[in-house]
Amino acid sequence: MLRGNYTARIDSKGRLKVPTLFRRYVAEKYGSALYLTSLTGECVRIYPMPEWEAIEQRLALLPSMDPARRKFLDRTNYFGQQSSMDTQGRVLIHPLLRKSAAVVGDVAVLGY
Repeated sequence: MLRGNYTARIDSKGRLKVPTLFRRYVAEKYGSALYLTSLTGECVRIYPMPEWEAIEQRLALLPSMDPARRKFLDRTNYFGQQSSMDTQGRVLIHPLLRKSAAVVGDVAVLGY
């Protein structure tokens, strides 16, 4: 479980420097593969890939025409992109999501 609120920085190349406690936890438990997305376009959600795959498995149990399932997948696929954390703990946030969520400079990183 990731807890707390930390300040981090988006660099000039659009990379988020993941706070050390989060970086260690994610790297040790899940590895470096990540899925970045948003439900609203107003914030960036970063999931370790195994956690995102578990969400996809739960969604697969719902009927394919379920309106909530379709809306969720439409949104998360529109904003979504696979990424990975580099050895310095940075994650590239793709331009569409960076612009939509207006993430520049110092940002808050919240646990969940």
